[in-house]
Amino acid sequence: MKKILCGAAIALLFVTVASAQDFNKGGVQGVNLHDSVVVLPPASIFSNCGTHCTSYITGSGYYISGSSLSTGANQTLAMGFTPTATTAFTLAYTPNTVYTSNGGSSTGRMTAYLLHGSATTGPTSPVAPLKQLGTIPDYPTIATIKYKSTKAVSFTAGTTYFLCETEPVATVQLLWMVSNSDLTSPFWVQDQDACTKKPITWLNATGAVDGAAFEIN
Repeated sequence: MKKILCGAAIALLFVTVASAQDFNKGGVQGVNLHDSVVVLPPASIFSNCGTHCTSYITGSGYYISGSSLSTGANQTLAMGFTPTATTAFTLAYTPNTVYTSNGGSSTGRMTAYLLHGSATTGPTSPVAPLKQLGTIPDYPTIATIKYKSTKAVSFTAGTTYFLCETEPVATVQLLWMVSNSDLTSPFWVQDQDACTKKPITWLNATGAVDGAAFEIN
């Protein structure tokens, strides 16, 4: 477990669970053959982890924790992105796993939101809650999980938004895996165990450490 100081009141906690390694699924990422014709996936709105988030560090992840964990309790993270064109949101992708080494439960679900915000002042108000699709496995298995909005969302070009992940169940601890290399995307952290309650004091971790891996489509 490692600690990055983000301010006077909080430290960003993450764990190195194995020797760090880049993870890529076999073949050329996102490229398929159909009747001998190369079919490329649609371009993402943002990604720091390859097509459909298939490239990230499997050996390090940030805690997303409930309130009763002895390490990293209540930690909540938000990663920012700025669309270059006005477009509709489809899915978010993040690599996640349930982590039990600190005494957490062996099953768990993530709570996620899209938030308004600013790269310089952090997340603010909610855009929409997201619904987890599929099951997050226990470590050492890691899965790229899809998150879908519960309502139609349209992003405005040049406006910063955030993907926030939190864990409201006291006994559950999840990991949001670290990107291969992203020191520039807005990265904000707090230990108030929620994405949307008020007031929340977010602290800026941008540039202090690589951000969490995510894709927005």
